[in-house]
Amino acid sequence: MNWSFVNSGFLSGEENMSLDMNNAQELARSLHETISTQSLFRIYAWDRHTLSLGKHQLLTSTIEKQCKERSIPIVYRPTGGRAVLHANELTYCITMPCASMEDAHNVYRDIHHFFLKCLQSLSIQDLEFAKGVPSFQEHYQSMESSACFSASARHELTCKGKKLIGSAQRIIDGVLLQHGSLPLDNSYLNIADILSTSSDEAVLLRNALNNHSTSLSECLGHSCDFSQIADIISSKWEEEQFQSMQSL
Repeated sequence: MNWSFVNSGFLSGEENMSLDMNNAQELARSLHETISTQSLFRIYAWDRHTLSLGKHQLLTSTIEKQCKERSIPIVYRPTGGRAVLHANELTYCITMPCASMEDAHNVYRDIHHFFLKCLQSLSIQDLEFAKGVPSFQEHYQSMESSACFSASARHELTCKGKKLIGSAQRIIDGVLLQHGSLPLDNSYLNIADILSTSSDEAVLLRNALNNHSTSLSECLGHSCDFSQIADIISSKWEEEQFQSMQSL
Protein backbone atom coordinates (compact mmCIF):
# COMPACT_ATOMS: atom_id res chain seq x y z
CA MET A 1 0.00 0.00 0.00
CA ASN A 2 1.30 3.46 -0.91
CA TRP A 3 1.40 6.01 1.88
CA SER A 4 1.81 9.77 1.95
CA PHE A 5 2.79 11.78 5.05
CA VAL A 6 1.76 15.42 5.48
CA ASN A 7 2.40 17.93 8.25
CA SER A 8 -0.22 20.65 7.65
CA GLY A 9 0.78 22.82 10.61
CA PHE A 10 -1.75 25.23 12.12
CA LEU A 11 -5.15 25.54 10.43
CA SER A 12 -8.67 26.53 11.48
CA GLY A 13 -11.15 23.93 12.69
CA GLU A 14 -13.23 24.20 9.53
CA GLU A 15 -10.14 23.83 7.34
CA ASN A 16 -8.95 20.78 9.24
CA MET A 17 -12.27 18.97 9.17
CA SER A 18 -12.90 19.84 5.53
CA LEU A 19 -9.47 18.57 4.52
CA ASP A 20 -9.97 15.27 6.32
CA MET A 21 -13.42 14.69 4.87
CA ASN A 22 -12.37 15.74 1.37
CA ASN A 23 -9.37 13.39 1.50
CA ALA A 24 -11.63 10.50 2.51
CA GLN A 25 -14.15 11.27 -0.24
CA GLU A 26 -11.43 11.60 -2.87
CA LEU A 27 -9.98 8.23 -1.85
CA ALA A 28 -13.46 6.67 -1.98
CA ARG A 29 -13.90 7.99 -5.54
CA SER A 30 -10.54 6.53 -6.56
CA LEU A 31 -11.54 3.15 -5.14
CA HIS A 32 -14.87 3.26 -6.94
CA GLU A 33 -13.16 4.08 -10.23
CA THR A 34 -10.49 1.40 -9.56
CA ILE A 35 -7.63 3.80 -10.18
CA SER A 36 -4.39 4.09 -8.26
CA THR A 37 -4.89 5.06 -4.60
CA GLN A 38 -2.67 6.49 -1.90
CA SER A 39 -3.31 6.36 1.82
CA LEU A 40 -2.62 9.46 3.89
CA PHE A 41 -1.25 10.05 7.37
CA ARG A 42 -1.71 13.74 8.19
CA ILE A 43 -0.67 15.55 11.36
CA TYR A 44 -1.78 19.08 12.18
CA ALA A 45 -2.57 21.67 14.84
CA TRP A 46 -5.29 24.29 15.40
CA ASP A 47 -4.88 28.01 14.90
CA ARG A 48 -7.11 28.75 17.92
CA HIS A 49 -8.86 26.81 20.66
CA THR A 50 -11.68 24.90 18.97
CA LEU A 51 -14.31 22.49 20.23
CA SER A 52 -15.09 19.47 18.07
CA LEU A 53 -18.07 17.20 18.57
CA GLY A 54 -18.39 13.62 17.42
CA LYS A 55 -20.54 13.02 14.36
CA HIS A 56 -23.58 11.94 16.39
CA GLN A 57 -23.09 14.16 19.46
CA LEU A 58 -25.75 16.75 20.15
CA LEU A 59 -24.87 20.44 20.34
CA THR A 60 -26.52 21.50 23.60
CA SER A 61 -27.51 25.03 24.50
CA THR A 62 -24.94 24.91 27.31
CA ILE A 63 -22.10 24.09 24.93
CA GLU A 64 -23.23 26.71 22.44
CA LYS A 65 -23.49 29.41 25.12
CA GLN A 66 -20.14 28.64 26.77
CA CYS A 67 -18.28 28.55 23.46
CA LYS A 68 -19.87 31.82 22.32
CA GLU A 69 -18.80 33.54 25.55
CA ARG A 70 -15.22 32.30 25.04
CA SER A 71 -15.12 32.91 21.26
CA ILE A 72 -14.40 29.23 20.71
CA PRO A 73 -15.48 27.86 17.29
CA ILE A 74 -17.45 24.61 17.18
CA VAL A 75 -16.95 22.01 14.47
CA TYR A 76 -18.20 18.49 13.89
CA ARG A 77 -15.74 15.68 13.30
CA PRO A 78 -16.75 13.24 10.56
CA THR A 79 -15.66 10.48 12.95
CA GLY A 80 -17.48 9.45 16.12
CA GLY A 81 -16.50 9.88 19.73
CA ARG A 82 -17.21 12.65 22.19
CA ALA A 83 -16.31 16.32 22.59
CA VAL A 84 -12.67 17.42 22.40
CA LEU A 85 -11.26 20.85 23.16
CA HIS A 86 -8.43 21.22 20.69
CA ALA A 87 -6.11 23.61 22.46
CA ASN A 88 -2.36 22.97 22.50
CA GLU A 89 -2.26 19.56 20.85
CA LEU A 90 -1.05 17.47 17.94
CA THR A 91 -3.86 15.90 15.92
CA TYR A 92 -3.53 13.11 13.41
CA CYS A 93 -5.81 11.78 10.69
CA ILE A 94 -5.53 8.55 8.69
CA THR A 95 -7.40 7.97 5.43
CA MET A 96 -6.90 4.57 3.84
CA PRO A 97 -8.81 1.79 2.07
CA CYS A 98 -10.47 -0.51 4.57
CA ALA A 99 -12.26 -3.73 3.68
CA SER A 100 -13.50 -4.79 7.11
CA MET A 101 -13.85 -3.88 10.78
CA GLU A 102 -11.02 -6.31 11.50
CA ASP A 103 -8.73 -4.18 9.33
CA ALA A 104 -9.97 -1.06 11.14
CA HIS A 105 -9.19 -2.63 14.52
CA ASN A 106 -5.71 -3.55 13.30
CA VAL A 107 -5.08 0.04 12.22
CA TYR A 108 -6.30 1.29 15.60
CA ARG A 109 -3.74 -0.96 17.26
CA ASP A 110 -0.93 -0.20 14.80
CA ILE A 111 -1.16 3.59 14.96
CA HIS A 112 -0.85 3.53 18.73
CA HIS A 113 2.15 1.21 18.47
CA PHE A 114 3.66 3.73 16.08
CA PHE A 115 3.08 6.60 18.52
CA LEU A 116 4.56 4.51 21.31
CA LYS A 117 7.80 4.20 19.32
CA CYS A 118 7.77 7.94 18.64
CA LEU A 119 7.31 8.90 22.29
CA GLN A 120 9.77 6.33 23.62
CA SER A 121 12.50 8.46 22.05
CA LEU A 122 11.62 11.09 24.67
CA SER A 123 12.42 8.62 27.48
CA ILE A 124 8.93 8.85 28.96
CA GLN A 125 8.35 6.37 31.75
CA ASP A 126 5.27 4.15 32.18
CA LEU A 127 3.97 4.31 28.61
CA GLU A 128 1.69 1.37 27.86
CA PHE A 129 -1.55 0.37 26.19
CA ALA A 130 -4.95 0.36 27.87
CA LYS A 131 -5.67 -3.29 28.59
CA GLY A 132 -9.26 -3.32 29.77
CA VAL A 133 -12.37 -2.14 28.01
CA PRO A 134 -14.77 -0.04 30.12
CA SER A 135 -18.49 -0.57 29.96
CA PHE A 136 -19.16 2.28 27.55
CA GLN A 137 -22.92 1.76 27.88
CA GLU A 138 -22.64 2.61 31.55
CA HIS A 139 -19.96 5.24 30.98
CA TYR A 140 -22.05 7.16 28.43
CA GLN A 141 -24.77 7.53 31.04
CA SER A 142 -22.38 9.41 33.32
CA MET A 143 -21.77 13.15 33.32
CA GLU A 144 -18.09 12.93 32.32
CA SER A 145 -18.85 10.84 29.22
CA SER A 146 -19.50 14.02 27.21
CA ALA A 147 -15.71 14.51 26.98
CA CYS A 148 -13.55 12.23 24.86
CA PHE A 149 -10.70 11.89 27.36
CA SER A 150 -12.89 10.55 30.16
CA ALA A 151 -12.18 6.86 29.37
CA SER A 152 -9.66 4.71 27.50
CA ALA A 153 -10.42 2.04 24.92
CA ARG A 154 -8.28 -1.05 24.34
CA HIS A 155 -4.95 -0.35 22.56
CA GLU A 156 -5.10 3.39 23.32
CA LEU A 157 -1.83 4.76 24.63
CA THR A 158 -1.64 5.60 28.33
CA CYS A 159 0.97 7.10 30.65
CA LYS A 160 0.94 6.07 34.30
CA GLY A 161 -2.46 4.54 33.65
CA LYS A 162 -3.96 7.76 32.23
CA LYS A 163 -5.19 8.18 28.66
CA LEU A 164 -2.66 10.10 26.54
CA ILE A 165 -4.03 9.77 22.99
CA GLY A 166 -7.73 9.66 22.17
CA SER A 167 -8.85 8.23 18.80
CA ALA A 168 -12.05 7.63 16.86
CA GLN A 169 -12.83 5.82 13.61
CA ARG A 170 -15.40 5.75 10.83
CA ILE A 171 -15.58 3.76 7.60
CA ILE A 172 -16.99 5.72 4.64
CA ASP A 173 -17.54 3.91 1.32
CA GLY A 174 -14.67 1.52 1.92
CA VAL A 175 -12.36 4.20 3.36
CA LEU A 176 -11.19 4.31 6.95
CA LEU A 177 -11.10 7.78 8.46
CA GLN A 178 -9.40 7.85 11.85
CA HIS A 179 -8.76 10.87 14.06
CA GLY A 180 -6.61 11.12 17.15
CA SER A 181 -5.56 13.83 19.61
CA LEU A 182 -2.33 14.09 21.62
CA PRO A 183 -2.63 16.92 24.19
CA LEU A 184 0.66 18.75 24.64
CA ASP A 185 -0.38 20.45 27.88
CA ASN A 186 -3.36 20.41 30.26
CA SER A 187 -5.32 23.20 28.54
CA TYR A 188 -7.64 20.51 27.12
CA LEU A 189 -9.07 20.21 30.66
CA ASN A 190 -10.82 23.55 30.14
CA ILE A 191 -13.49 21.59 28.33
CA ALA A 192 -14.98 21.03 31.78
CA ASP A 193 -16.09 24.67 31.85
CA ILE A 194 -17.71 24.33 28.42
CA LEU A 195 -19.65 21.14 29.06
CA SER A 196 -20.90 21.95 32.56
CA THR A 197 -24.03 23.78 33.65
CA SER A 198 -22.58 24.95 37.00
CA SER A 199 -19.23 25.66 38.63
CA ASP A 200 -19.63 22.65 40.92
CA GLU A 201 -20.27 20.39 37.95
CA ALA A 202 -17.24 21.86 36.17
CA VAL A 203 -15.01 21.04 39.15
CA LEU A 204 -16.29 17.46 39.22
CA LEU A 205 -15.75 17.00 35.49
CA ARG A 206 -12.29 18.57 35.55
CA ASN A 207 -11.28 16.27 38.41
CA ALA A 208 -12.67 13.23 36.59
CA LEU A 209 -10.79 14.13 33.41
CA ASN A 210 -7.61 14.81 35.35
CA ASN A 211 -7.89 11.41 37.02
CA HIS A 212 -8.38 9.54 33.74
CA SER A 213 -6.25 11.47 31.24
CA THR A 214 -2.93 13.26 30.90
CA SER A 215 -0.87 15.44 28.56
CA LEU A 216 2.55 15.00 27.02
CA SER A 217 4.08 17.80 29.07
CA GLU A 218 2.82 16.15 32.26
CA CYS A 219 4.40 12.86 31.18
CA LEU A 220 7.67 14.58 30.26
CA GLY A 221 7.84 16.81 33.32
CA HIS A 222 8.44 19.86 31.13
CA SER A 223 6.75 21.79 28.32
CA CYS A 224 6.89 20.76 24.67
CA ASP A 225 5.63 22.26 21.42
CA PHE A 226 3.98 21.06 18.24
CA SER A 227 7.02 21.42 15.98
CA GLN A 228 9.22 19.34 18.28
CA ILE A 229 6.77 16.43 18.40
CA ALA A 230 5.90 16.75 14.70
CA ASP A 231 9.59 16.41 13.80
CA ILE A 232 9.88 13.25 15.89
CA ILE A 233 6.81 11.73 14.21
CA SER A 234 8.04 12.69 10.74
CA SER A 235 11.48 11.17 11.35
CA LYS A 236 10.04 7.96 12.77
CA TRP A 237 7.63 7.68 9.83
CA GLU A 238 10.49 7.93 7.34
CA GLU A 239 12.50 5.43 9.36
CA GLU A 240 9.74 2.84 9.61
CA GLN A 241 7.59 3.59 6.57
CA PHE A 242 4.78 2.35 8.78
CA GLN A 243 5.43 -1.24 7.65
CA SER A 244 2.82 -2.85 9.87
CA MET A 245 0.02 -0.83 8.25
CA GLN A 246 1.38 -1.15 4.71
CA SER A 247 0.68 -4.88 4.89
CA LEU A 248 -3.08 -4.31 5.23
